[in-house]
Amino acid sequence: MFRYLPILLEKEFKQILKDKSVFVLAFLLPMLLVVIYGSAVRMEVKPVKLCISTYYESALERAITDEFIGSPYYEVTVEKSFAKAQELFDDNKVKALLYLPNDLPNRVQKGNGELMLYLNGVEAQLSSISELYIKSTIQSAVSKLSNTKSSRITVNTRNWFNESNESVWFLMSGQYVSIITLISIFLGGFVIAREWDRKTIESLAATNASAFEIVLSKVIVYYIMAIWSMFIILGLGELLYDIPIRGSIIGLVFSLSVYVLEMICLGVLISSFMKNQFTAAQIAVIIGFLPTVMLSGLIFDLRAVQPFIRVIGMIIPPTYEVKAMRINMLSGGSELFLVANFFIQLFWCALFFILTVRQVKKDSK
Repeated sequence: MFRYLPILLEKEFKQILKDKSVFVLAFLLPMLLVVIYGSAVRMEVKPVKLCISTYYESALERAITDEFIGSPYYEVTVEKSFAKAQELFDDNKVKALLYLPNDLPNRVQKGNGELMLYLNGVEAQLSSISELYIKSTIQSAVSKLSNTKSSRITVNTRNWFNESNESVWFLMSGQYVSIITLISIFLGGFVIAREWDRKTIESLAATNASAFEIVLSKVIVYYIMAIWSMFIILGLGELLYDIPIRGSIIGLVFSLSVYVLEMICLGVLISSFMKNQFTAAQIAVIIGFLPTVMLSGLIFDLRAVQPFIRVIGMIIPPTYEVKAMRINMLSGGSELFLVANFFIQLFWCALFFILTVRQVKKDSK
């Protein structure tokens, strides 16, 4: 059954050594993507460009203003004139404007201590997050000044599983899956299409090697390359962004290894159907990478999308791998889901491999 497999493996390794673009795809591109995703894709808005309009006279005004100035979350400009502050806001030099009335202490004593906060609504997400930051800072400053018993009660908030409140932890734990998907599906997506482009598929079909051996040899070789890519991605990500791994490291590597094999098989399947490297690359992005980003819950919560989109999201394998990665890296536990994810990925892997063998066998006739 595996009589010709060693010969085919040797052939594939020799082809890789001749084709230097494979090394770029397997080693350089993963590093580039980790740096881009980890450095550019963030959901924090710090520092918030804030202008505070205040005369800075009362203890309350000074306390609030100093609280903002001393925080790394803000880039603060202080203006006594509200007109000048509004000019900065209108010119888009600041994203938020906080107005502290001159009689603020008197208003607070009368129970009418209202502050005016103006936000740039053009960038809706930025303005809503900025509002949360600013309100929290004001509450912190006021609670330090007040001596009433009620104000002595403070609420300490802690984000479980992401106590540093770093969006890169949440995003990168899922983005690992999208990067690995892209690299793996590209590595597998060219292997059979390249044979068609180079007109070597006929000589391959003329050998006594079975379709199973041909497909298996290609999967094994490029799976090894993809595993190296996986370790580069994980290692560089941990080195640069210090994302914690609270689950099992062995479980994480094992889960990702199965997923890598699945994406290699999907890439080879696409390659066997398309028979052209350029077309295979396009289909690989459409079928593999885009659903991973858009439909897996990586960025958009599936509970908020249309029902038919949610159904598609629940069918595709990246949805479960993204969740498994976040469990393994940020929270740990949920062993039942991790086991279920393993069998889901294994099912799709076997399906892609079987379909590829059937297609290659069909084309060999």
